[in-house]
Amino acid sequence: MTRQTRTLVLAIALLALSACGDGAPSNSDRAGAGMSLPGNEALLVVGDWGSGTDAQVDVAAQMEDYAQSHTVGAIATTGDNFYSDNVGDLMEPFAWATEGDIPFLISWGNHDLDSQRRIELIDETFEDPPRWRTLDWGPLDIVIVDSTQVDSEPQGRFLVEALTESDDPTIVVSHHPPYSCGSHGGTQSVLTDWVPHFDDDVFLVLSGHEHNYQRFAFDDVTYVVTGGGGQSLTELADCSDDHPERVAGQAVHHFVALELTDSLNVTAIDADGQVIDEFSLGLP
Repeated sequence: MTRQTRTLVLAIALLALSACGDGAPSNSDRAGAGMSLPGNEALLVVGDWGSGTDAQVDVAAQMEDYAQSHTVGAIATTGDNFYSDNVGDLMEPFAWATEGDIPFLISWGNHDLDSQRRIELIDETFEDPPRWRTLDWGPLDIVIVDSTQVDSEPQGRFLVEALTESDDPTIVVSHHPPYSCGSHGGTQSVLTDWVPHFDDDVFLVLSGHEHNYQRFAFDDVTYVVTGGGGQSLTELADCSDDHPERVAGQAVHHFVALELTDSLNVTAIDADGQVIDEFSLGLP
C-alpha cells in the first residue's frame, strides 16, 4: 500500500473503530492527556534499561553527561523499564533526572507486565503512566502507544484519531519494532495493524525489544530500534531479501538523543560516550 492511499484507509478505520463500545478505563487502556515540551529542549530515548547492571549505570552516566551540556526536556523510553522489583536500585543511576524534575515518558514493554506487583511499581514510580498518549514537542507530535496490546480497540481508535486529527510531523514510540533483524525479529502485529495507519506526517518510529541498535529507512519513514539501555545485548542478524535494508546497526549499549533545529537531529551514543550513529531528518 502506498502512503498516498492511507488517508482513505485511516478514515475507514476511524469509522469502523468508532462503532465499537467502550468499557470503564483500566490500567490496560488508560489514555494520557496531552502535554507540551519546548522545542528547544532535547529529548533523550532509552529502552530495555531497568536491569540493575553495570551497563545500565554506564548508559545513565552518559545520559547525565549529555544533560550537563544540553537542556533536556524529557526522557522517553521504548519499554521494558523494569526487569526486577528493586526499584531503588533501578532508578538510582537516574537520580540526576528525577532530582532535576526531568519527566519520564514511558512506553510499556512485555517485562513491565511480568507481575501485578511490577505494574504497581511502574505506576508508583512514574505517576500512573498512561498506556497510550500524545504530546507536543515544539512543532512535532509524539504518539506513544502500547505494543503489548496491539489488538486493543480503545487504543486502535486513539491511534487513528491521533494521526488523522493533526497534520504536524509525528514521531511514534512503542516497545515492539515493526522491523528488526535480530533475535526477536520484527513484530507482525505492529507491522500489519499499525504501520498501515502511519500517514504522511509520520517520519520517525522508535522501538525497543531487541537489545541493540538498528536503523531502517522504508517508504519515507525512518525506523530506529533502540533497546540497548542496560539489559544483556542481543546480536544483529542478516536481514532477509524482503526486509527493509538496515542502514546502521551495532550490538552495543546506548541511548539516543533527539534535537530540533530546522530538522530533527538524531544521535546514538554508546556506554563509552562514542557516537555510533548520527543523522538528520527533514520535517514533513
